[in-house]
Amino acid sequence: MQLQPLTILVLCTGNSCRSIIGEALINHLGVGRFRGLSAGSHPTGQVNPGALAVLARHGIVPENPGSKSMDDLEGEEIDLIITVCDSAAGEACPVWLGDTPKLHWGLPDPAHATGTDDEIAAAFEATYQQLEGRLRALFATSLDELNQKGLVKCGEEIHQRMGDL
Repeated sequence: MQLQPLTILVLCTGNSCRSIIGEALINHLGVGRFRGLSAGSHPTGQVNPGALAVLARHGIVPENPGSKSMDDLEGEEIDLIITVCDSAAGEACPVWLGDTPKLHWGLPDPAHATGTDDEIAAAFEATYQQLEGRLRALFATSLDELNQKGLVKCGEEIHQRMGDL
């Protein structure tokens, strides 16, 4: 029986959009079972206002959101790492050293969206919807029965089923 929440770290490059949304969703949807963190390999130092706006539209208020480095999490016990960088667009994914199970859910960075305010908001919404769908599916799985390899395999199957953007 699981006595404490599993900690999931969402990693991307800038830690300003996708990983911030992922961390907030984990903490919102996974209360009691999961705890979310986020970081970046090259943090921008600020959270993109579009990420906060899409979360607010869905009634989610992240606790102390901030763009931070992976180094800031030294000593943190992490059960699963999800990278959300867009390798299809040639974006370099952060590398986390160690034995922590890793999962990749490639998503385009909405920070690079261009166009009207509505089109940019739609890019953030698409990122939110992809992360929410995958996390809901992951959280619906009976994780108590899965070992760490099973958790990663489950996440990979969810990603394949929901498609890569």
